Amino acid sequence: MNRVVVVEDETMARKGIILTIDWSALGCVVVGEAANGQDALELAESLRPDVILTDIKMPFMDGLELCRILTDRL
Repeated sequence: MNRVVVVEDETMARKGIILTIDWSALGCVVVGEAANGQDALELAESLRPDVILTDIKMPFMDGLELCRILTDRL
Protein backbone atom coordinates (compact mmCIF):
# COMPACT_ATOMS: atom_id res chain seq x y z
CA MET A 1 0.00 0.00 0.00
CA ASN A 2 1.22 3.49 -0.84
CA ARG A 3 1.35 5.74 2.20
CA VAL A 4 -0.33 9.14 1.64
CA VAL A 5 -0.22 12.44 3.52
CA VAL A 6 -2.97 14.97 2.71
CA VAL A 7 -2.08 18.66 3.10
CA GLU A 8 -4.90 21.24 2.92
CA ASP A 9 -5.45 24.34 5.05
CA GLU A 10 -9.24 24.21 4.83
CA THR A 11 -10.40 21.62 7.36
CA MET A 12 -13.62 20.66 5.56
CA ALA A 13 -11.80 20.17 2.25
CA ARG A 14 -9.04 18.12 3.90
CA LYS A 15 -11.52 15.90 5.74
CA GLY A 16 -13.61 15.58 2.57
CA ILE A 17 -10.60 14.38 0.57
CA ILE A 18 -9.70 11.86 3.24
CA LEU A 19 -13.24 10.54 3.75
CA THR A 20 -14.66 10.50 0.21
CA ILE A 21 -11.83 8.88 -1.74
CA ASP A 22 -11.66 5.08 -1.67
CA TRP A 23 -7.98 4.98 -0.83
CA SER A 24 -7.77 1.19 -0.55
CA ALA A 25 -9.16 0.81 -4.09
CA LEU A 26 -6.23 2.97 -5.22
CA GLY A 27 -3.75 0.88 -3.29
CA CYS A 28 -3.23 3.65 -0.74
CA VAL A 29 -3.69 4.39 2.92
CA VAL A 30 -3.75 7.87 4.47
CA VAL A 31 -1.08 7.94 7.18
CA GLY A 32 -1.26 11.62 8.06
CA GLU A 33 -2.74 15.02 7.43
CA ALA A 34 -1.56 18.60 7.86
CA ALA A 35 -3.12 22.06 7.69
CA ASN A 36 -0.06 23.87 6.31
CA GLY A 37 3.23 23.23 4.57
CA GLN A 38 5.32 23.72 7.67
CA ASP A 39 3.45 20.98 9.57
CA ALA A 40 3.48 18.80 6.46
CA LEU A 41 7.25 19.07 6.21
CA GLU A 42 7.70 17.77 9.74
CA LEU A 43 5.16 15.02 9.12
CA ALA A 44 6.79 13.97 5.85
CA GLU A 45 10.22 13.79 7.42
CA SER A 46 8.96 11.55 10.22
CA LEU A 47 6.47 9.37 8.27
CA ARG A 48 8.33 9.20 4.92
CA PRO A 49 5.11 8.82 2.84
CA ASP A 50 5.10 7.60 -0.76
CA VAL A 51 2.67 10.34 -1.86
CA ILE A 52 1.90 13.85 -0.61
CA LEU A 53 -1.35 15.35 -1.89
CA THR A 54 -0.98 19.06 -1.24
CA ASP A 55 -2.80 22.31 -1.74
CA ILE A 56 -0.73 25.04 -3.39
CA LYS A 57 -1.83 28.19 -1.53
CA MET A 58 -1.54 27.79 2.24
CA PRO A 59 -0.30 29.82 5.20
CA PHE A 60 3.30 29.59 6.52
CA MET A 61 4.59 27.59 3.54
CA ASP A 62 2.81 26.96 0.25
CA GLY A 63 2.66 23.60 -1.48
CA LEU A 64 5.26 24.52 -4.10
CA GLU A 65 7.83 25.49 -1.48
CA LEU A 66 7.01 22.28 0.41
CA CYS A 67 7.73 20.26 -2.74
CA ARG A 68 11.01 22.11 -3.35
CA ILE A 69 12.23 21.45 0.18
CA LEU A 70 11.17 17.79 0.16
CA THR A 71 12.87 17.25 -3.19
CA ASP A 72 16.12 18.55 -1.71
CA ARG A 73 15.85 16.68 1.59
CA LEU A 74 14.34 13.30 0.76
